[in-house]
Amino acid sequence: MSVAALLAGFAALPPPEGSLAAWAARVGTPDGDFPLIGAGTRAETYVALHWNGERCAALGPAVGPTLVGLAVGATRRRSVADLAAAVDAGLAAAAELSAPTVPVSTGVLTATVCAARLAGVPDTDLPALLDLAASLMLIGPPGVAPGHDPAAAWLALRAWDAGITGMPGGLAHTLAVVADGLPDRAGAVAAGHPVGSREVAAEVTRSDLAVADLVEALP
Repeated sequence: MSVAALLAGFAALPPPEGSLAAWAARVGTPDGDFPLIGAGTRAETYVALHWNGERCAALGPAVGPTLVGLAVGATRRRSVADLAAAVDAGLAAAAELSAPTVPVSTGVLTATVCAARLAGVPDTDLPALLDLAASLMLIGPPGVAPGHDPAAAWLALRAWDAGITGMPGGLAHTLAVVADGLPDRAGAVAAGHPVGSREVAAEVTRSDLAVADLVEALP
């Protein structure tokens, strides 16, 4: 799904109800850093990414990397073309991962690759960043906490920027703990490259449109 199609999907979601609405009411603030999509309020970025990931999960696997990409891209003054390429890089990296025999939230890695591309993390440093992100993965059935993926990726990048590092080889070790005979995946994930800017239509056809403008336009 293209960035444009996903943004249209965000806009088409019905108003949040039940526990999502109560959650938004509890954490929302008009001067928050990132919108709670469709709730008419905002929240601190980590909380907003978690909430939005839960709300938008049904729109597909591109939700996590796109959400964290919007948050990182807005602060790093990136364009729509940068965002699209970064989301593609994350999804391409995910395709390199075989499903572990014990489910684990490798969506954190997908979102982290996207965030890293937008933050300008050098390819040589990406395996170490993924070792750090691996410590934030959840063990559990697929989709158990979809909001965790973009929020954890954002947290991993913030920790990296603050000089925090993970255990060397942490990604391979974590996957080995939860699955039988998995080879080292850190290099494969780090080798994920953008497959080119996605086609953006309608409101986001300009590849130089700022990601910050997309964030401000979220419902």
